Amino acid sequence: MTRGNLPKRKKESRYNSVMGRTAAEIFEEARQLPPRESEWVAHGLLIDETEEIDPEWASEVERRVADAESAAAPTCSWEELQSRLRARIGQ
Repeated sequence: MTRGNLPKRKKESRYNSVMGRTAAEIFEEARQLPPRESEWVAHGLLIDETEEIDPEWASEVERRVADAESAAAPTCSWEELQSRLRARIGQ
């Protein structure tokens, strides 16, 4: 489903009678938010907050983020990475 192809509101829909706005209207409002707020909305829609996260994985993610933010982890440009990968696979 594309942005311009959102479903039309059905007047008999219980969801819409309770909510009062269509998903398309809410989507358009969300698109007007500042970037940080729209990221927060997207995250909230995509992530199941009730799902348990493995503590070992959470610790690993925190370590990787800290390394990236402190520049302890080696980084390179996308172009350099592409070049390395192509050399590795022989292209």
